Amino acid sequence: MSDSAVATRLERAVRDGAEALFAVRRADGVVGPGGDRFSPANTAAVLVALRTARAHGVGAGPAGEEAALCQQAVERLCSAQRPDGGWAMDGVPTETLTTAVTAAALTLTAPETTRQEVAAARALVRSRGGEEGLPEPAMAGLVRQFDSLAGERDPATLPRLPLELLLLPGLARRTLSLRLPIFSALALGQSVQRGRSGLGGRLDAALRPRATGIVRQAFERERHAGSFSGDPWLTSLITLGVGRSGLAPDIVRAATGWLSRTALPDGGWDLMPLDITWSSFAGAALLEAGYAEDPRLVPVREMFRRRQQSVPFTALACPEGHWGFSTDRSWPMALETAEISSLLHRLPGGTDDPHVRRGIGWLTAMQDRSGSWSLAVRDSRPGGFGPCPQMTAKAVVALLDCGAERSDARVLKGLRSLAEEQRPDGALEAMWYRGLTPGTSAALVAFTRAGQGGSEPALRARAFLLRSLRPDGSWGTGGHDPGAAADGDEAGSCGTVEETAWALHALLVAGEAPDSASVTSAAGWLLDRQERDNTWPGAAVNEYVRHCYRYTDRVLATALAVKALARLRTADGRQTRQEAGAA
Repeated sequence: MSDSAVATRLERAVRDGAEALFAVRRADGVVGPGGDRFSPANTAAVLVALRTARAHGVGAGPAGEEAALCQQAVERLCSAQRPDGGWAMDGVPTETLTTAVTAAALTLTAPETTRQEVAAARALVRSRGGEEGLPEPAMAGLVRQFDSLAGERDPATLPRLPLELLLLPGLARRTLSLRLPIFSALALGQSVQRGRSGLGGRLDAALRPRATGIVRQAFERERHAGSFSGDPWLTSLITLGVGRSGLAPDIVRAATGWLSRTALPDGGWDLMPLDITWSSFAGAALLEAGYAEDPRLVPVREMFRRRQQSVPFTALACPEGHWGFSTDRSWPMALETAEISSLLHRLPGGTDDPHVRRGIGWLTAMQDRSGSWSLAVRDSRPGGFGPCPQMTAKAVVALLDCGAERSDARVLKGLRSLAEEQRPDGALEAMWYRGLTPGTSAALVAFTRAGQGGSEPALRARAFLLRSLRPDGSWGTGGHDPGAAADGDEAGSCGTVEETAWALHALLVAGEAPDSASVTSAAGWLLDRQERDNTWPGAAVNEYVRHCYRYTDRVLATALAVKALARLRTADGRQTRQEAGAA
């Protein structure tokens, strides 16, 4: 990369990409996309929740106004249906889960006017093996429940959600993690609608207050606003369950009110806001690009400080001090907490920032006994919310960034966990991003930063990334993608900006030469994909529901590209200086 024309292009790409990120920074410090992020799946879930709550005598406002919102949403869903009969968010291949829940919602709310759309959707779902073909069993169960509400399935055939799991709070938390409030709500509704007799009925009656209490704790923690983590999907599922129970009408009324207020002007509902996630990706990129002292980052820093959680999530045995996706009361996320703790420490004044100490304290308290990190509940069982190699790697790097020694017990336990989770081919998984590239990249960075770049796990991770490089210079999933396979997505094997940037950045951190064939081809691929507005296009990489429901995001893609190219610019400059000194 020492050629002057290429170096100039690299410099311009980093500068212009950084400015594109600053251009979407809001006055409150959030770096995020504007506009409409219409989600068919969220819209379907809201329609079912509103209809169910109204059917059980609870609504937030006049029935006519709610009916108008729902009609507008139905019309938008119909106009967004694809030629194959399915639905997904823009830029995402048609999804089985989204199509199935949308078909159920239309059957429930507009059966007379959407027969043709529903028939096409159900035919597509059947062609893909039905809900049984979904990679996540919990989502298959949700589709069955939606179908039963729509009259397409006998409710008596649905498996019972066992309220008695709540008799063992620790086991319930470790098994369900963030799903605990959702499970509590849905099980509550089912226990009322499908009441049992005898001992089972008495047990359900005794446990309903406990289930209601879990939901209420989350409701009150978010200041009675009615939303749950600012997410239409989560809010709808909880509203559905509590609404069917006939209990806690104040929660249902507040939730349906929030859902009604957050409808999009053109109909339907948005994906949840990712204020903190967007801003943490952007902040990390801007720091890598050398903007630590730029005053435009001050509002971003202050936003992070304001949104650190000051209230524990008691139902999840989760202390205060973490960050979530969006607000200062959104549900806890280890990945965001690690990223932001590291970011704040690297900003001016960060070494004495009490928010950093609280974030690192939270990470320390939440490290699994095995040394890994789960999403939000310590020692969660493996699965959708359990131990995640990418989160573990990010937490290890955050500890190192914030002053931990390489010999620190937390660091060593984390690295041992990564080594144990590594696959024979050297790859590691990520929970909230598809495939193997992001997890393997994060682990390689963690091993290198901890002084173990020459260890066997690090070398195997590095070799996996180099083997996964595509002939065109990009990276894709690095292996089998259950979500793409389930949805018949042939594009799942293509290279993406996000995966290419993750891999390129990790290899550079691990010492890959800036003029090596792998680095130059990856950098050229990224440079060629910067668009006229100086951003990079997002791909269907980001998991909303693991393996089942994805979204694209231009801010995240742009931030990752800027971060990787900025690292290359620094490495290339260092090599150029070394060559000059040798001459």
